[in-house]
Amino acid sequence: MSKILLLGASGYMGGAFKASLAKRNFQTLSPSRAQMNYCNFEVLRQYIREHGGIDFLINAAGFTGKPNVEQCEIKREETLQGNLLLPQMLSHLAAVENFRWLQISSGCIYEGDNSGKGFTEEDEPNFSFKNNNCSFYSGVKAVAEAYLREDPRCYVARLRIPFDENDGPRNYISKLLTYPKTYDNINSISHIGDFVQTSLDLYERNCPTGIYNITNEGGISTREVVAMIQEILDPTREFDYFVNDEEFYRVAKTPRSNCILNVNKIGDLGLAMRPVREALKEAIENWVPARL
Repeated sequence: MSKILLLGASGYMGGAFKASLAKRNFQTLSPSRAQMNYCNFEVLRQYIREHGGIDFLINAAGFTGKPNVEQCEIKREETLQGNLLLPQMLSHLAAVENFRWLQISSGCIYEGDNSGKGFTEEDEPNFSFKNNNCSFYSGVKAVAEAYLREDPRCYVARLRIPFDENDGPRNYISKLLTYPKTYDNINSISHIGDFVQTSLDLYERNCPTGIYNITNEGGISTREVVAMIQEILDPTREFDYFVNDEEFYRVAKTPRSNCILNVNKIGDLGLAMRPVREALKEAIENWVPARL
């Protein structure tokens, strides 16, 4: 049985990984930051050795900012630590202790649809510090990916706008239900359960390491998602949209990425995720409102 070390198990994506690992009957270690400083190389290495080594590590401990990415502009030290320095340290640790590992990354290092083709794992990020057009969060993510691309033990799993049936502040559907105004764009998005399953399948099936776009097949517009919400949930609220980018950026101070990712790579491995509309429809039909 594989022994898995999960960092960030108490977080949004970490909790989803922890639940899925339990269903697969993996032996899972999930220390919290309160228990140990796993951002310290020697502390984490000692922990791993005390437990007889590990087979695989999942890093779900990145910093995304609360309530949104705007906070990454303010908390730059935390953003660098969680999204660049920690992954770099884990890359070094994986080489020393000889295990494979998975880094949760993001598709927000791109802007646009790449002339209708979607951005592949080999396309250079165009929403980055190099192009001087990005948020601090996206810029740091792009730098981290450039480093991890050279790590032969690392799976880089690109997540994009997560959603599922569970109401919560990080859920894309929840955001649309609560935001006073909505920003209409077309994006690739990721069902959380599908993302976690595909990420773990990469390891279990011994797929080649490297970068993977892990989103549901196809892009979808905000207006189409809202129409689905209205049809299925029939909320009483009206949905109001920003007229254009100029109006949106009077409210939002940080540049936002809107992009389509190409998912042929996971498809070629037999790991293609459900079509985006199918996944969204199921999530909305099985919607579980948050307890007040």
